Amino acid sequence: MTPRLGKAPSSLSVLSTLCGVTALLLGTGCGGPTGSSGTADHPSPLRSQRSLVWKGCPLPGQPGRRCTTVKVPVDPADAGGPRLGIAVSRLPASDRSRLIGALVWNPGGPGISGAYVPAAQLPPELGKRFDLIGFDPRGSGRSAAVPACGEAAAVAEALEGGKRAAAAAAARTYAGTCTKKLGAMAGHLGTRSVAEDLDAIRAALGEEKLSLLMGSYGTLLGQQYLAAHPHRVRAVVLDGTMDPAVQGVRAALDASGSAQDKAYTSGGPEEKARQQLQSMLSGFTLWCRDGGARCPVSADPVGRALTAGGHQDKGRKEVLAAAAAGGYVPARWPELARALDAAAHGDRAGLRTLADKGFPEQLRAEAGSTLDLGYNLGVYCTDFAWPGTPNAIADAFHTADKESSFTAADYLPCAAWPGRGRPLGKITAPASAPRPLVINGTHDPRTGIASARAVARRLDAKLVTFTGRTHIATTGGVECAQRAVARFLVSGSLVSGSTEPLPTCG
Repeated sequence: MTPRLGKAPSSLSVLSTLCGVTALLLGTGCGGPTGSSGTADHPSPLRSQRSLVWKGCPLPGQPGRRCTTVKVPVDPADAGGPRLGIAVSRLPASDRSRLIGALVWNPGGPGISGAYVPAAQLPPELGKRFDLIGFDPRGSGRSAAVPACGEAAAVAEALEGGKRAAAAAAARTYAGTCTKKLGAMAGHLGTRSVAEDLDAIRAALGEEKLSLLMGSYGTLLGQQYLAAHPHRVRAVVLDGTMDPAVQGVRAALDASGSAQDKAYTSGGPEEKARQQLQSMLSGFTLWCRDGGARCPVSADPVGRALTAGGHQDKGRKEVLAAAAAGGYVPARWPELARALDAAAHGDRAGLRTLADKGFPEQLRAEAGSTLDLGYNLGVYCTDFAWPGTPNAIADAFHTADKESSFTAADYLPCAAWPGRGRPLGKITAPASAPRPLVINGTHDPRTGIASARAVARRLDAKLVTFTGRTHIATTGGVECAQRAVARFLVSGSLVSGSTEPLPTCG
């Protein structure tokens, strides 16, 4: 769930990161098992249409990664109309003999380039048993990125000056100018369209069913796909869950930062370093704990990293740089473990060596976001319910938060945006649909626990909560949640043949 432009660059960067990729370390803030798609007991090979052309697109830690483009209609209801290309990646499962099928990752945003799947942050079992599929949602990244519209400065100036009529006129002008620039895509950037793109990806891959791992804003996609194509879903995890039934004003305020950002970034330097290290070392920690003697810091990897950082800024920066360099490349994990262990005994040479290697530049380039206001409006104005006029939108913002005029200015154009009028609302799924697993922190600053509970009730889902503020636990290093996600996705169901219950978080 990405904060809007113009609020505070630091909060924009931090929360983009927490939607599942790598921004914390980029220097910006820091249903049951199915037939032919395969199950844990009856794996099947990956099938892909001959029309897809796969090319190697390796990344550090992902030498076997391949990429392709799937063509989809701009308007899902007009299959014969103009088409656009969706950038898709595939990281083949490492244990081909026990392949379950395709697992699609979406980090949220909206607008985060999801073609990079941060496999090193995920529970290792997922990369062993699934082909990990990522894609850039339409209008973002390499999927026909829409042109930038910039900020609605005239709307903000008029609204903050109390000139309601001028603000309304400026909002309509902005909407008209921006939607003309975006063209046919303007009214087709919402989650309903992306869900149809996802089904086109499934068909192009040749998969009868997909497993889904959806984070933050991506949880709306998971819910919509489950509702629209329940027979195409093997299992779905919603991590950091948004409620599509909230009004647009509420969704916008939750995404805008302010108090939520302060809550997330509260605490001293050591607490902030802990939050960053927990995310950076998300996969490393699981590997380390399960590795026994091969990992000398297995008792408490994050704790040992904090100790190695010490109480001075210089030491913390050094250990954060080493974690950024090593945490995302599994081949570097043994070196990172030795370096952390040596640092605890006064030898910091290993940390310095890793820090000098730096965060892989290729990953930095892959972890981009489309954060223009016009793109965001194309999603939010379509997905949520809004009052019918700019003035009514302004009134609703003022009622919800008297200090929200800056945020309100961004969303006044929703009154004139094409494609609005069919909000997602309370998404439900047929009784035959698989029951999702919903993951959420008790104090998540982006997706509150109330939203997770509402969605879990609506979809008859299993809800796993954990105490804390981490947003997207699967890539955020919340171990109990990670293990629950891995077991659920591998088994494919809450009521699978396994007699072991899902891990719980206290």
